[in-house]
Amino acid sequence: MKKLIPLFLVICLLPVIVSAVISPEIQVITIFTNPYPVEPGKSVDVSFEISNSGQADAKNIMIEVEPTDMIKLLENPKKEINILSVGDSRIVNYKMFVDSSAISADYELTVYITYENSNKFSYKTQITVQGKPDFKILKVDTGTVNPGDKAEISVDIQNVGSGKAKRTNAEFSSTSTYIKPILAGGNVYIGDINPWEKKNIKFNILTSSDAAYDVYTGKVNLTYEDESGNKLAKSFDVGILISGEPKFQIIKIEAKRDTQELSVEMANDGTAEAKAIKANLLIDNKTFDVDYVTNVNIDKRTTLKFILPSTSRADLQLSYESPDNKKFTQIDTIVWSVPYTFPTWIVVVVILVIVYILWKKKWLKKIF
Repeated sequence: MKKLIPLFLVICLLPVIVSAVISPEIQVITIFTNPYPVEPGKSVDVSFEISNSGQADAKNIMIEVEPTDMIKLLENPKKEINILSVGDSRIVNYKMFVDSSAISADYELTVYITYENSNKFSYKTQITVQGKPDFKILKVDTGTVNPGDKAEISVDIQNVGSGKAKRTNAEFSSTSTYIKPILAGGNVYIGDINPWEKKNIKFNILTSSDAAYDVYTGKVNLTYEDESGNKLAKSFDVGILISGEPKFQIIKIEAKRDTQELSVEMANDGTAEAKAIKANLLIDNKTFDVDYVTNVNIDKRTTLKFILPSTSRADLQLSYESPDNKKFTQIDTIVWSVPYTFPTWIVVVVILVIVYILWKKKWLKKIF
């Protein structure tokens, strides 16, 4: 009787032992995420491979992904596999969305697996989120730049991307021969810039003394790396206004007695066009006559015309504007001489005298 008891127990436990040996065994692995890494504010496809490495078929497999604050599911979190044969595997795909406020990090995601209506376990995976830096220019301030000036260009930039920009460097360049950076003043190391962080960059430039009034194009080149060490670059065109100043030089003064006209020829030898020119001829600090000229370009001449005064000296007051509407005043003292011409009646008398003398000589010859 005592020998039959162990045999009875073995017979009773045999189904349990056999069941344990031939039971299914479910395993989960993450086979890929696309894209990798994913940017904040973007969607991502995550695929899991569900495999049965046990000795029996698995039935009623339920897969459920638990969303987080930063990773949302764009579809039903639950998916079901009715049966998974021994040695077989299935791919389960999920479409997810990474919140735009997510910072660069690895976010843990939990997947729950239930099968045979009783077996349950969890699987943890990570979604790598990495922002991408990007830049825009907020403001460019050049102040007043004149030809031949050393000037400072102030540029405000902002990282409007979703990731940190690392080892950021800014360089100023220009294809114009009138604007050049001053040695290292055209290259500025900034370093790391976090998302939405602002930075101010200052470049030192030298403008040519021959530069005329115009907007000259420069380029700000940014080079930086993302958090994976990938090298990136972005360039911006910036406009630099060189204002310049018009200035007049008196070239020639001519007084004509016959027309009672005083002509003053002058040239614009400044660095900008002169507009709305008003010329006042002043005698004893009072306006004697006025002339107007619409505009005179750089290196061009114009002639002012006034009524000829009785004096031979006056002040010429010029008022004009540059293309950017800055007002200028210039006063020069001018002196002229009037060629002397004999009065008409004297000429007539001289002619009559000559005629009389000639006639007289002829008459005397007849007498003698």
